[in-house]
Amino acid sequence: MSSASSNNNNNRDPFPMSSPEAQRLSESVVDKRTDKSKQSWNQMTLTSANAGPSDKAVRDCDREAAAASSSSSSSSTLTGSIRASKATNTTDIDIYADLDQPDPMALSLQDDDFLDVPLPELRSSYAERLLLRSLRFAQTLYTRLYGDQLPFSEMMRTLCLAMTLFFMIGGYWLLRSLKDPILTALCGVESIPKAKMVSVVVVLAVVSIYNRLLDCSDTIPRHCLFYIFGTFYFILFTMIGLLLHHPTIGMANEIHDPTRILGWISYCSIESFGSVMVSLFWSFCNSNISLETAKASYGVMVALAQIGSILGPTLVSQWTPTVGVPNLYLMGAMCMLLLQGTMYIYIANYGSREADDDAAAKKLQLEEEEEGTNNNNNNNNN
Repeated sequence: MSSASSNNNNNRDPFPMSSPEAQRLSESVVDKRTDKSKQSWNQMTLTSANAGPSDKAVRDCDREAAAASSSSSSSSTLTGSIRASKATNTTDIDIYADLDQPDPMALSLQDDDFLDVPLPELRSSYAERLLLRSLRFAQTLYTRLYGDQLPFSEMMRTLCLAMTLFFMIGGYWLLRSLKDPILTALCGVESIPKAKMVSVVVVLAVVSIYNRLLDCSDTIPRHCLFYIFGTFYFILFTMIGLLLHHPTIGMANEIHDPTRILGWISYCSIESFGSVMVSLFWSFCNSNISLETAKASYGVMVALAQIGSILGPTLVSQWTPTVGVPNLYLMGAMCMLLLQGTMYIYIANYGSREADDDAAAKKLQLEEEEEGTNNNNNNNNN
């Protein structure tokens, strides 16, 4: 009895439903444990014995749902359609859509200037940090001005050549500002027109010698002409500057005499220097710099040359009363020595295209000679 009562208690619905509809539904369920016609309410099967709804009933339900959704508000319609599309069309969701969107954290890190600061700059002193910041600013400004057209290595090469032109033009304009005053002080102002005519003949003679040396480029490299003419004008201008200190021949003698030959030599020397050395410089640049580099670098050279042309006359106008004309003349002679130094530095670091061409030609000649020798030996063996 106890086991039967326990079974009845277990089969009893713990949540009985007392409504008439629930009782009728409970009576219609088949009980499998007793006799196929009665079944407890909590063990009802999930399959239905009746047939499903007809297609017409489904279409009617769809029309009623559409009418109900159209009568609702626009906001609820939008929300419902979005939820329905998410619920029914789950296969249309693109899970990779967010990959193309920028990461806010990455953007914030890119805009952080602290991450762009090199580590040595953070650990250095104030003076070193200031220097490093100045260098970084100069590098940024250089990149904005030139970009990839003129790399930094090419800029250093350009600056080396530009310093040669700077000393050349600066020394020339310094001496050019002294040319007429010296001739006037030694020979008189009436000698200037005659000196101009004589200088034309002297320039033609020097240019002819220069062209003859250029024709000997096989034996004399073009950069060696800088050393030849630079040394010549350095010695010449130094001697003139020292003679200008002489009490009789130099500026101390205030008697104007057209026969004082020092004034004529000074005038013609300065004129010939400006004609020969500048053309020699541009000839060397055109033979050693490519066309693409020349487009970006010649502006830098000309800019430094203009600075030299400004500084030369400025030194003459400001320092003549204190330093004196002979000492300024010696400063111009020192510029001839400095331009040779910058040219030597350029050749030592970057070389000359003529030297490379000569080395390649000699290598090719040696290979041809070796090939000819090998052919002759093979013919003799045969």
